[in-house]
This record gives sequence, structure tokens and C-alpha cells, in this order.
Amino acid sequence: MRFESSNVQLAAAEKLQTEATAAIRKGNYGVAIEKLTEAIDMRPPILIGLLDTRAALYDKTEKLKLALKDAKTMMGHEKANPKGYLRAGKVLHRLDKADLAIEIYKLGIKHAEPSDPQLPRLKEILEKAVEKQNRAMKAAAKKIYDPMQVLPLELLEMVLGYIPFQNIVAMQRVSKTWQRVISSNSRFWTTLDFSRARKPISKAALKSCISKSKYTLTKAILNRIHNYNDTTLIDMVSICKDLEYMKVMDGFMGSSLTRAMQLTKSLKILILNCQIPFTTLEGMINHEVPLEHLECLNLGPTKRAQALTFAKREACTTLKRLLVNFADLESASIRRAVDLESLVELLPNLQEFQLNRIQCSMARLDLRPLENLETFVCRNSNILSQGIHYPPSLVVLDVAGTIFARTDLNTAENQETLPSLKMLNVTKSNLPKESLLDLVPPYENQLTRLRIGWANNIRFEDIRENYLGHQSLEGLEELSVEGDYEYTNRSMSALYSLPCLKRLNFSSTSVNGSGVYQLISNGKSRETLEEVIMNGIDRVSGDLTKFAGDRGIKIIQLTEGGREWQLLQGDNSGPFLRL
Repeated sequence: MRFESSNVQLAAAEKLQTEATAAIRKGNYGVAIEKLTEAIDMRPPILIGLLDTRAALYDKTEKLKLALKDAKTMMGHEKANPKGYLRAGKVLHRLDKADLAIEIYKLGIKHAEPSDPQLPRLKEILEKAVEKQNRAMKAAAKKIYDPMQVLPLELLEMVLGYIPFQNIVAMQRVSKTWQRVISSNSRFWTTLDFSRARKPISKAALKSCISKSKYTLTKAILNRIHNYNDTTLIDMVSICKDLEYMKVMDGFMGSSLTRAMQLTKSLKILILNCQIPFTTLEGMINHEVPLEHLECLNLGPTKRAQALTFAKREACTTLKRLLVNFADLESASIRRAVDLESLVELLPNLQEFQLNRIQCSMARLDLRPLENLETFVCRNSNILSQGIHYPPSLVVLDVAGTIFARTDLNTAENQETLPSLKMLNVTKSNLPKESLLDLVPPYENQLTRLRIGWANNIRFEDIRENYLGHQSLEGLEELSVEGDYEYTNRSMSALYSLPCLKRLNFSSTSVNGSGVYQLISNGKSRETLEEVIMNGIDRVSGDLTKFAGDRGIKIIQLTEGGREWQLLQGDNSGPFLRL
């Protein structure tokens, strides 16, 4: 009975195969595939032939994945039959997978019987596939060009202009051609950047880089240089006539730097992260030095110079930006003493003047001779003066962390208002409220950024009564009122009238989520507000964060005292204000 059933099944499958062949002759591939599928489902003895025919039809109708599936079924059904491997290899070639097709051919040869009549054909196809692949690889190899050999020099300069200096140095090791092209072109060496140097840079290596630039160096960032006290720096600034920017990131510099500044004719920007003594800074502020921007980030005293003083001499008219940060010393305050009066006389054209951790003792501090001064920053300092005169040209005034000796006398007589002032930062200072009212007119001002956090003598209520009550801060974009302030509903409602507010800092205050919710809902700034900082406040719910986020406002809340919290304090966290 089983034999009869097998014969009936075979006969039915062969009939369907005949009908499929007839449909193929008429071009009815869809009908043929249906007939073959019906026959394949019977699993007859002629299954391999049926699968091979259907795979060929799938191939012809661009259904390559189905064709590959039938080929894999053939390989699994009869492992030693080369038909499945031949069909799979053909389809893989159609799919641009020649490497995989070659592996399939090799697998078929491995499993085929030695006496199989189709084995020679399988080997022949494998040889042709390998030969074709080799020809393609050789042709591709001929199309690979060395960019250093074929690209125009102008284009190479443009491309390498976007590559960091340390990568350009490493690229010399690719080949002799790359080394020759890079080392012989001076334009690749006009900028020296050793900021990421992991090992000390020898004097010979530095001189080699300068030589490769053909002494056309324009920018130098020096770090881990083996010895600054020799003549290397002096040679660099005196020979490189186009050097305009130099940054020294480490070490100690003294007389060699002073001598170098006397020889340079082109240096405009000098940033010193290294240690320098008072006498070095005094020597650099000279009318013969062409500097326009000078930063001293680690200034310290010597046994011979315990205070920073400047003898009367010809004014230095080129210097426009001066930033001075005293080293973090634990010794007496006299070591940070600065004679600001003589310094102001020497620098009549200053536009930006930033000081950090200084001691200044004088009857009156008059900055009005600096008629072009726009930015004055004096942070974390002690000003022992009975009054300060600021120039009316000021746009930025930042006295964060600075203590004034006599707050009742700090307002200078006849102090003019600052009509152009846009940023005022009195964070952690004891600037008196009277000074604020004198400097910033309550009824008309240009303030866009105001920070009063932790101020000793200025409270939020002073701002509300004298400014917000008169709607005179309509241009304000940033307001920082962090500190131990108690806020009432009246205090919060005063903020509703700020139409341009983008950033609001309530950290460590009594403000709760409800107050911020009302501000976002009712304030004129709800269209412009971007951030509300609430560090150190416990009463902030997830609902408020979602409510604000749906309106494009970010609620920032971090644990007070952490690194991220310190970074979010923004410009207050560093010695200088970076605009």
C-alpha cells in the first residue's frame, strides 16, 4: 500500500511538473510557480528537480531571496548533490556576494561524490569565479591612488587645515612620500600645537618643527617643553616674524620670557598658564611690546617682589585685554597687593580688565581714565578703598566674591551711572545697595544679565522694589537669585513682567514647584524661557518637570556641591569671565 501511495504521489507530482513546463513555455511564470509549489508540498522523490526549477523561476522574476532559500533547501535535502550548490552560487553572484558564492562552491566540492557527473562542472565554475574575483581585485588596486601624489597642493593644504597638529605629525610615518610632502611644505607647520603632548618635547624636536615652517610660524601652543630657561623661546619669537599667538601651558618662566617679549615685533596674544613672578609681568607691560591680549593665570611673588607695582614710564597703548590671576597662596595678603592706580595709568586703551584674588589699598580707585573699558572683572578680591569710579563705557561689571572694605563709603562721590551696562554680577560680594542704585538707573537701563546670588547687602526684594516694580528690566535675559532667600507670592508675581527672560536660577532658595508652575503659566517670559535652575531645592516634583518640558523649558536640579552643580554655576566658578 505504501508503494502504491508513493507511485500515486509521484504521478501527481509529475503531472503538476508537466503543467508547470507548459506554463513556462507560454510565459506564465506565476502559474508555473503555483504548480511547482503544489508539487513540492507533496515531498515527492523528484523534490530536488522541482526545487531547482522553482528557484530558476524565482531567479528569472528577480525574487532572489526566495531563489536562494530554495537552493539552501536543496543543499540540506541532498548534501552530496551539486545542484543545490550550483544554484546557490549563481544566485549569490546575482546578489553581488561573490566571496560567499566561492565558499559555497568549495563546500559543494567537499561534499560531492567523486563519481558525480556534475562535479567537474562545479570545479570549473569555481575556477572561473576565483579568476574573475582576482581580476576585479587587481583592477581595484590600480584605482587606489595616494592622495599625496595626485591631489593638488592647494587642495592638500585645505584638507590638512582641518586636521589637528598632532595627527599631522603622526601622518609623516605613513610612508616616505607622506613624510616628504608634509615635512617639505611650510604651510603645514605654521601652527604648532603641543597641548596634548604625553611626553616632554625636546629642544631639538621644537627647533625641527620651527625649521619646517621656514620660520613662518603664526601660532604656538607649548606644553611639556623640556626646558624653558634656555634660548629656545627667545629664538622662536625673534626669528619667527609672523608669530601672533602663543600659549604656554606649564612650567615656570621668568627672565627668558621677559627677554623674548623685548625681541618680538609681531606677537599679539599671549596666554600664560605657567608660573611667572611679579617682575616678569611688570617687564611685559611695556610700550615696546606689541601685545594686544595678555593672560597670566598663575602669577606669584618672589622674595624680592612681594607686591605688584609699576614704575612711571611711557604708556603701553597697544594692550587692550589684560587678565591676571594670582597663584593660590596661603601666605600673607600683601603678596597679592596690586598698585592699580599706576597700572591704570600705563594702560589707557584697555577694553577688558580682569583680576582675580588681588589686594588693593588706596583712598580712591578711579577707573575713568580707561575711556574704552567695556569689561571690568574683579573676583574673589579685597578692595580697601573708600570709593570706586567706574567709566561710563562699561558693558560688563563683575565683582563676584569681592569684599569692599567700607561698604558705607563705597559709593564714590559724583559717580556717573553706567548707561551701557548689560551684565552685572555681584554674587557673594558685599557691594552696597546704594552702589547698585547709583550705577544702574532703576527707571532706565540696558541690563540683560543680572546675578545677585548670596550677595551680603543686596536682596531680591531690593530688585523687586526698585526695578521690577517699575518694569525697568524688560530686556533681562538671565536672572540669578540663588541663596537663602525667602520668596512670597508677591515676589514671584514680580517676575511675571519679564518678557525676554531665558535663564532663571533659584538654587538654594525657598521657591517651590508651585511658584515655578505659576511663573511658567502666567509670566510674559513663558515664550522665551529656556532653563530654570533649582539646585538644592527639595520641593520639585516630576509633574513640574514634565509640565515645563512640554513647553520647551528645562528644569535643572542637581545635588548641591557636586561637580556638575559647580559647573552649572557658570561664569562664577572660574577666575575669569569668558564671554
